[in-house]
Amino acid sequence: MVKAIANRLRGVIEKCIDTTQSAFVPRRLISDYVLLAYEILHTLKQKRMGRKGFMAVKLNMSKAYDRVE
Repeated sequence: MVKAIANRLRGVIEKCIDTTQSAFVPRRLISDYVLLAYEILHTLKQKRMGRKGFMAVKLNMSKAYDRVE
């Protein structure tokens, strides 16, 4: 019964979930965001030289997600 409800709601749920959410969403990969972060850091390292300054901010998201310790 749960599977039938999930299948019927699949189209609605996919529209409700933001495009930036990647974990546990069909056809979206967490690794895409790992690669994006790597590319951003690589670009920041290359742009470090010069007059314009660049900055990156790292946010602590540990409270936003459940975890097992």
